[in-house]
Amino acid sequence: MKKISIIVLSLVIVMALFISCHGGTERAPREFLQISTSAIGGTWHASGAAWAQLISQNSHFIAVNSTSPGLEFETMQRLEVGQVQLGFSGIGTAHLGRIPGKIWDEGVDVVALFATHPGFMNLIILDTPAITSVRDLRGRTIATYTSGNYWGDMAITFLELHGVTQENSRIMRIMKNDSARMLSDGQIDAIFHKYGHGHGTLRQLSTARRVRFLEGEPDLTEIFLSKYPFFRVEAFGDEFGIPNALQLVSNYVAITHSSLPKETAYLVTRIWFENRPFLMNALPNIAPWLPWDNPQQDVTIPFHPGAIRYFKEVGLWREL
Repeated sequence: MKKISIIVLSLVIVMALFISCHGGTERAPREFLQISTSAIGGTWHASGAAWAQLISQNSHFIAVNSTSPGLEFETMQRLEVGQVQLGFSGIGTAHLGRIPGKIWDEGVDVVALFATHPGFMNLIILDTPAITSVRDLRGRTIATYTSGNYWGDMAITFLELHGVTQENSRIMRIMKNDSARMLSDGQIDAIFHKYGHGHGTLRQLSTARRVRFLEGEPDLTEIFLSKYPFFRVEAFGDEFGIPNALQLVSNYVAITHSSLPKETAYLVTRIWFENRPFLMNALPNIAPWLPWDNPQQDVTIPFHPGAIRYFKEVGLWREL
């Protein structure tokens, strides 16, 4: 009898421990959610790490931020084959990547969750009286993105509208950090890369050398904007101690594949927007410029229905 009582007591203790550990209810098993961003050190990688932490702390998902040296091109392809579920992209790449034959033979079925910080296509020169306009770059050496990168192709299109072509000038397709170093050393005359608010390389360059930004001619810039509707022009430069100049700018965007479940898209979007104080602390270089009140800013690709549902609930959705 005593033996039976001990067994019963043991079972009661085990059950009590089980209930205390599990809250008396069944919990849903945790699932993995993969975010593809950029190489370590980039703003996308920092954004992905912060987002992953928030998702892991506020949902049943375990979110993992992974590097993507191929940036949005690699991310979009990984989304298409289901290797990752979330990522970041330039809106231009996402826009063109959806169209068969533009970047890939087959269009990639990515959709938007929300716009993030703006990316400026800065056309930068050393502060010299010899160059006062984009046309003055004719016959000079200009560096932009590596071959195969569509941002570089768009930069060349902008230059060609101003009479600066690959035939009458030297346009180098090289890495961004190499461009900044070569401009600082006087090896090239201009760089045309995406930098923007808080960018460390641009801050270092503008501290080491006196630089300026070149503006496009208004009528020619309008032609460019009609061809690439995800761009706008905005004054830029004051924070780096450089007189403001009108520069091409388009927002980055959080993306996913259209097949992501609606509830998941809703959840990850809500978690981003409901944790603004955390993101302001975690991402001080970009969070002040995130379009918190306009998540559709510059976005020219369809939105995921789950994200739309959240924005309608909080009054941020605008029918365009």
